[in-house]
Amino acid sequence: MSWHRYIRPALAAGIALAAAGCLRPLYGPTASGVPLQEALASISVENVTTPLGQERLGHYLRSELIFDLDGSGQVSRKKYRLTLDASESVQVTTTDTVTGRADAALLNVTVKYVLLSNDGSRPIGSGTARTTATYFRDPQRFANVRAARDAEIRASKLIADDIKQRLAALFATSP
Repeated sequence: MSWHRYIRPALAAGIALAAAGCLRPLYGPTASGVPLQEALASISVENVTTPLGQERLGHYLRSELIFDLDGSGQVSRKKYRLTLDASESVQVTTTDTVTGRADAALLNVTVKYVLLSNDGSRPIGSGTARTTATYFRDPQRFANVRAARDAEIRASKLIADDIKQRLAALFATSP
């Protein structure tokens, strides 16, 4: 009866060994043989297209992506262009019943991106990334504006990281 306690660990080890050959590390060499960091550094991030009044979100998003893709500070040859179309909306989540003022808000950010060859002739990949960031609204105007700006910065960082991971996965699997 004591052999039953060895079956589960042996089975788990067997499955892990069988699956080990199926996985490709994300930050290893890409399918084309170019190191992933070099492939990501060869992406030029275009100015972000945003609706009127949401330009600050585009600025934060572009800055985060430039740093995430090539934060080395070295000049690199650009082979790809990344175009971004971003928009944000604010949704009130709770309201103070006495004053009728919004206590908290939810910032919804949606970014459509397209990775193109440098000449723009062929799309390499595309997708849509979404995130949300909450913030508390204060009766003081400056505190409210600052909280909304902090939510934009947090959302930009999350979206930039999401897009970077998607692009890394694209480079890791396609030649």
